[in-house]
Amino acid sequence: MVWVDQAPLRRLTASECSRAMERLEKARGEWRRFEREDQPAFQRWKASTFGVLLSRIREVEDLVRAKEKLIVEVEQEMYFSGSRSYRTAYSRVQKRRDHPDEETHSETPPREEERARFADEEEEELDEFTQELLFEEFLRTFLGMNPDRMSDRQYEKMFADFKAKILGRDQSDAAPPNWRAEPESDFAPEPPKSQQDRVKELYRLLVRRLHPDMRADSNAEVSSLWHEVQEAYAAGHVERLEMLLAFTDIQSNTTGDHTSLFQMRSVLAELRSAFKALQRTLQTAKKDPAWNFARLDDRSKIESRLRGEMKTTLAWHEDQLRQLEALVEQWTAPKKGRRPPKAKQEEFSY
Repeated sequence: MVWVDQAPLRRLTASECSRAMERLEKARGEWRRFEREDQPAFQRWKASTFGVLLSRIREVEDLVRAKEKLIVEVEQEMYFSGSRSYRTAYSRVQKRRDHPDEETHSETPPREEERARFADEEEEELDEFTQELLFEEFLRTFLGMNPDRMSDRQYEKMFADFKAKILGRDQSDAAPPNWRAEPESDFAPEPPKSQQDRVKELYRLLVRRLHPDMRADSNAEVSSLWHEVQEAYAAGHVERLEMLLAFTDIQSNTTGDHTSLFQMRSVLAELRSAFKALQRTLQTAKKDPAWNFARLDDRSKIESRLRGEMKTTLAWHEDQLRQLEALVEQWTAPKKGRRPPKAKQEEFSY
């Protein structure tokens, strides 16, 4: 066995973690500035500069959606109701739209004997075999339990609770029984006692460092760490709690022998992963016209570009609306009468 002094490696890893946290914090600052300053300023300027044009685009878009909805309804009437032509289908759709109450009243209400028969069927008791099938399906699907690995005593107890709470007609107690409170060791083994103690110990340490009532500098990052600690504690995730503790050590510059090199490298890997994910988000945001807008002095170029894009969008929607209106107009135009056949001219020979 060779003894290796990990102190230099811990110092090096701590230095890398500090640089990674600085890069991550700088990227977060850019994102916060874009989200809190650039985007609101851009939206206010856009509304004041292109208000009339934006209103016209929204108006035409609404008209296009209404026409598309009408055409889809006519096509469904044509294909599923046996209409012989689009003209007939359109006429039926318009009649249904103009008089929506007629079809509702035209439906024949069920007779009293049918209602009684349906009520009897609803009140019909399930046989024991069907109840067991439902119970076992409930165990596998919702609780993730295997009924074949349960003891007879637990199976009978849980089946009785299932019939009383789930299949029973008395719904006064809406909450289902807590069947996970006392799992049997053959299918849900409890973690070792020492691991539970370690989870509680780590949780107490992190609570003292991160609890909102314990810190005056509470911010979004601390709140996020606090929620991560709660999730890791609820899951009994020792490694995750140790990594979070090491992260708070590095953040407060209190690393020592109690912080292992593995934990510090895990923190470094997470910091790098978070920085890369945020960098991808920032690259997408930099393509947005709102990027850096709050510090933009000359806005003439972006105004000209956006105006051209909006006019192109408006022209495309208006052309789409004209095509839809022309299609509907074919269904509403009066039928053209047939032309009489031309009389054949008699041929004369001279």
